[in-house]
Amino acid sequence: MNLKKKHISILGLGNISIVLCRYLTNKDFIVSGVTDNKIRREYLSRLGVKVYSKKDVIKSIQNADVLIITAPPDLNGCPIIRNYSVDIIKSNIKWIGYLSSTAVYGNHYGKVVDENSKLNPQDKIEFCRLKAEQDVLALQSEKNFIIEIFRISGIYGFDRNIFRQIISKNIRPIYKKNHFFNRIHEEDIAKTLVAAVLSSRNSGVVNLSDDLPSSQLDMVLYAGKLLNIKLPKVENYDEINNSLQSSIKRYWNNNRKINNSLLKERYGSLKFPTYKEGLLNIYKIMFPDF
Repeated sequence: MNLKKKHISILGLGNISIVLCRYLTNKDFIVSGVTDNKIRREYLSRLGVKVYSKKDVIKSIQNADVLIITAPPDLNGCPIIRNYSVDIIKSNIKWIGYLSSTAVYGNHYGKVVDENSKLNPQDKIEFCRLKAEQDVLALQSEKNFIIEIFRISGIYGFDRNIFRQIISKNIRPIYKKNHFFNRIHEEDIAKTLVAAVLSSRNSGVVNLSDDLPSSQLDMVLYAGKLLNIKLPKVENYDEINNSLQSSIKRYWNNNRKINNSLLKERYGSLKFPTYKEGLLNIYKIMFPDF
């Protein structure tokens, strides 16, 4: 019996890396990755992750069986593929997971979107995401990789959540008729990626989003109710949209409801099916005395 542990290389140990690596190391995988963030390096090292600096990316690749690319795209697509495709091809890697974004679907005017829906990127960031996906998939022409693209909705979790925005007075409750946002808890991303690594046989695209697309206002009001705090006055989007920064307005310009049926078919039900379960869990951790 072959008892060799799978070695997972994560290129881009970013915001979700702590939760993801905790899930992976708990399953007794060998995990290595790349970041120059000092605080993250120290924490991940304590979890048992072999952390390399960005100048030593090849060292993380060369011993891996599985590759997870979380590094964001740049203006030319995926920098990992552009700079390290030869090393990836030479390695023992057989399955590649690439973390992309549901932003590549663009605006569908509130309609339901699944993995076969038309891609309609509208701005530079969305086009870069799509180009990066194409870069990763192009590796299949060089070697018989199994490649799975995870298109992820808005991520929230313990460190990034609506409670922190409300408490820091950095929240604007906004009403926009029939407008939907999509999101997923970071632990459900980690849970899904662990299941995908254990399988290492699925390919194609899968959306990572929870069961309840909803308005920004619904989520803000729910969080405010849990905090028992008075929120700022609700603003009407039609009255303030011209004053919003372009970086914020781009989120409001896109309107879609992500279908996550394939996600649940492949990897089971979510730990936090909607923002309500996710926020309640975060609230109990952040405010254990209430």
